Amino acid sequence: MIDWNIHPSAQQEYEEALLHFRAIDERLVIVFETCYREYFHSILSNPHLCNLRQHSSRRVNLQPRFGESYIACMIWEEKVVIFAVAHAKRRPCYWRDRISEAKEIF
Repeated sequence: MIDWNIHPSAQQEYEEALLHFRAIDERLVIVFETCYREYFHSILSNPHLCNLRQHSSRRVNLQPRFGESYIACMIWEEKVVIFAVAHAKRRPCYWRDRISEAKEIF
């Protein structure tokens, strides 16, 4: 498995998603966490399988139940850097500034 870092804002988004699902139904939290972890480990196992986007960013959609949510990441200095846990229909690409921030932080 490859080394990784998570942008502080991405960590906050993950935690906010958990709170959102907890407010709806506690079972959704468990399902979301399980889905997120599966994709997270999949990204770390083979980050080149993620869809390549603009500015060297990569994206993987959380399927099947959370298909509108995705993890945005990049490969930077032989590490996977996760810089967003986002919802596809909210503020598209708001996280682009985090690419340069992540390069400075990590």
